[in-house]
This record gives sequence, structure tokens and C-alpha cells, in this order.
Amino acid sequence: MAAVVTLASILGYSVLPRRTALVGLVRRGFPTVSGSCKRLGKRVSLSTRAAGQVQEDLSYSPAELFEVMQPPESSHEGFGHARPTGRTKPRSEVHKDGDWHHSVHVWLHDQQSDKVLIQRRSMYKDTNPGKLDVSAAGHITFGDSSHDTAVKELSEELGIVAPPDLVRKYFTAVSEEKGETEKFGSYICREFQDIYIVRKDELESKIGSKVEVKVADGEVDEALWVNTAHLRKSLEQRDPEYVSRTGSYVSALFEAMQSESSCQ
Repeated sequence: MAAVVTLASILGYSVLPRRTALVGLVRRGFPTVSGSCKRLGKRVSLSTRAAGQVQEDLSYSPAELFEVMQPPESSHEGFGHARPTGRTKPRSEVHKDGDWHHSVHVWLHDQQSDKVLIQRRSMYKDTNPGKLDVSAAGHITFGDSSHDTAVKELSEELGIVAPPDLVRKYFTAVSEEKGETEKFGSYICREFQDIYIVRKDELESKIGSKVEVKVADGEVDEALWVNTAHLRKSLEQRDPEYVSRTGSYVSALFEAMQSESSCQ
């Protein structure tokens, strides 16, 4: 094993540890995972994969209540502010009717290696199944706050329990997307996406140990570290393997990561 790890480090691979038991996360199970080699374009990465024992997305509930938001201003240019209407609707109806709703995106950035953690969404997701995406993300359930949801999703999807003060919001993106899945049919997803960034070095310093990624089986197929430049290029070129993001989202995201680096 030592020889393999040494070779991987020489070649620039990212190795995520095997899953261990995690106490206190009762919403979803965390089965054992194994490493696998995955080629993304010209880049190779070792990833942490789910065991595949859970044949559904346990986070999905069609009756989960979302707070319906007012549409963004016509001149939003990719950014906005979520303004509640005072109405709620079940998740399944929101995605069917194309109502505006609220979500969070959490990006985990390793400044020392200049890499970002991304996940491959489970094939059981109701939107964008099987695609590469943000480190962790989730809808804001009615009654919950954006920041609490960001902290929760990082824990539930990746097994990373981050102190709330290290989960920092940078901007809110406006997103409209239409698609179709075999299991759930057609959907219209219109979101205000609150974008958060967590610095891996700050997190490890605060918790006093290395970050261990433990993907949620049934919700995340795998998690892997990718070079920042590779990720930016993939998003800017609308690589079909990734969930599509607007140009304004991509520019603001990497500007925020750069600003984090300059504040060291």
C-alpha cells in the first residue's frame, strides 16, 4: 500500500481514504467505499466511490416543502436575492411547475494543492443524475436557513462536519434549467443558489486532523479532487459530463476562490 500511495503522490493523483463509521448522522447511511481510478478528459484521479448498496436517493422526498420565491429581476445578469412569496409547495410540484426556490452550493477548496472537491451525482437523483457537480449541495427546506443547510449538506453528503464559521457565503446565483430523467420525467429547475466556500487548510487547522471524505451512498456516486484550472476549463466549456453553470457563476466562483487565497 505504501508503494502505491507514493506512486500516486508522484503522479499527482488525489487519494481519498476508505470510509469509516461516522456517529451522529442518522438521516442517511454511510456504507464502506473503495478507491477507483477515473479518467476525466486528460486528467486521471483516484476517487472515493459509494458502495452501491443503496438503490435510491434517500434524501429525496416528493412531499418535502419548499418555500416558493419571487422571480428574479429581469436585469439580474446571473445574480439575485431570494425573496419569499409566503407560499410553500411540495418538491415534486415545484420542479414540475418551474417555481423559483432556494438552494445552497458548498465548494471545498484545497489551496495548498490547488484542487477542488467535486462529486458525481447519484443515478437516482431527480435532476442531473450521474453528472459531476459542486462538492455538496441541497435545497433549503421550508423553515431552515441557508447557512444551516450549507453546513448540513456538507456533513450529510460528504461526512465533513465543519464549524459553521468556516462555511462562508460569497454570492447568490440565479439559475434556470430544464431536463428529463428516466425515473422522474421532465423537470424545470429555477433556483436562487447561495454559493459557499470552505477552505480545506482552515478546516483541518480548526478540527486538528485531516479531512476525510465519506460519500453518502444513494446520493453521491463518488467524490474526487480536480485541479482548479481543469475544473474552470470544464465549466467554461460546458463539458457535458458536468452540471452546466452560467458564465457569471463560473467567473464569480473562481474570483471568490482567488480572493480566499489572497487572504492567507
